[in-house]
Amino acid sequence: MPSPAEPDTPPPAPAPQGPDAPVLPGADSAPPGAAGAPGDDAATSRTARRELAATGFFRLWTGESASLVGSQVTLFALPLVAVLVLDASAWEMGLLGAAGSLAVLLFGPSIGAWVDRMDRRSAMQTANVLRCLLLLLVPAAYLLDALHLWLLLLVAFAVGGLSLLFDTAMAGYVPALVGRRLVAANSWMQSTVSVSDTAGPGLAGALVQVLGAPLAILADAASYLVSMTALQRLPKAPPGEAEEEQTHFRAVAAGFLLVLRDRVQRPMMLAATHFNLFTAMFFAVYMLYLIKVLGFSPLAVGLLNVAGGLTGLLGAWISSRVAERFGYGTVLTVVYAIPGVAALLVPAAQLFDGPLPAVLVGASTALWSFSVTVNLILSETIKQALVPSGMLGRVTSVIRVTSWGVEPVGSLLGGAIASSALGLRYTLVLAGAGVFTSMFWTLFSRVRSLRVLPEEPVGDLAVEQGEEQRESYGLAKER
Repeated sequence: MPSPAEPDTPPPAPAPQGPDAPVLPGADSAPPGAAGAPGDDAATSRTARRELAATGFFRLWTGESASLVGSQVTLFALPLVAVLVLDASAWEMGLLGAAGSLAVLLFGPSIGAWVDRMDRRSAMQTANVLRCLLLLLVPAAYLLDALHLWLLLLVAFAVGGLSLLFDTAMAGYVPALVGRRLVAANSWMQSTVSVSDTAGPGLAGALVQVLGAPLAILADAASYLVSMTALQRLPKAPPGEAEEEQTHFRAVAAGFLLVLRDRVQRPMMLAATHFNLFTAMFFAVYMLYLIKVLGFSPLAVGLLNVAGGLTGLLGAWISSRVAERFGYGTVLTVVYAIPGVAALLVPAAQLFDGPLPAVLVGASTALWSFSVTVNLILSETIKQALVPSGMLGRVTSVIRVTSWGVEPVGSLLGGAIASSALGLRYTLVLAGAGVFTSMFWTLFSRVRSLRVLPEEPVGDLAVEQGEEQRESYGLAKER
């Protein structure tokens, strides 16, 4: 079975660390090797880790690990502030779930164009500073007895937009930093997500139990300080040279056109959009269902989520291997379907007594986290391998503004349907069925036949080697 492993080459020279470190060049166009992902053969993995370490990648990884653990606290605690402190209704929980995604919908297209013209490290630092300051407003308002739902909505909205800024910048920064080792780097980054999924919910549950939900958010604010410190000593990554000067509108439009015309990026975007619509619908009422219907405590919810973190870590370890064995497109299609099945275990828990409801919710979390972790690694690697560096910011923002932009709709639908005669349980059933059907976008497209990745970004190859090179990967534009 062909694999995306790169030819033997010497490891890159260590990147100088410190304030005077040189800037990074544009994203390397060498093949995105799979070696070095957590879980590869020991000798290969050690060599690949040394190569990644020489680039300074593990500084980024460490800072992102701290930040994501903190973000898990807010993800867990902010809805609990609404439920336990403000006694929010199902509709108000839907509004809170929609707030962060609304910022993505409004600002996403422009953020991508801005990032493609900015130093990406500076963009990430700006996002970190502002998110830290915004999160401090919640515990401060609570201590001053001035906490209201509108403040939670404002914080969720602003942090959502700034998170898109950070993620869009990092999507372009990682290829520039690590060059060939894209699968390895993305596996480590998703293992970060899994570590945060493992440690974060348990930490969040304990902090909420001891300090209360509003004060627990201080942990997330502190985590952004750690991320800022780690990024400070990494090289800068200015944008690559543009082929021609473009207005802001034309730059944004170029990103949309690239995605819409490409027979891999387009179905991947549509699958992610479909998936996120019903995922937002599901999680808009998930916490309310666990606490009000199943009677779980905040600590119990946090501990159950640990199962998801552990299986997510497993997904990060094996993603490169299963992609090589079965093909990128086949694996991606399967992991779009699994969360739909996992989601149905949650409403099924209401049918049982004793410990079985907790077992079913834990199993749901475990399956969901495993499949989504593999999905994210493969989707990000495919995009970074196929899209030229100068377009990565715009393509990332187009995909995310579309796929994240539907989340307010999903959250509002979840709140509205749960407030109707269907209730919480059948809202979760409907959402789970919707999540499952997201697999059809990749199943019935060129994505499913994508087995290996090209040795260079295909957008560049199309110019140098002709459209037949794109066709060989199933990537030719629609005519």
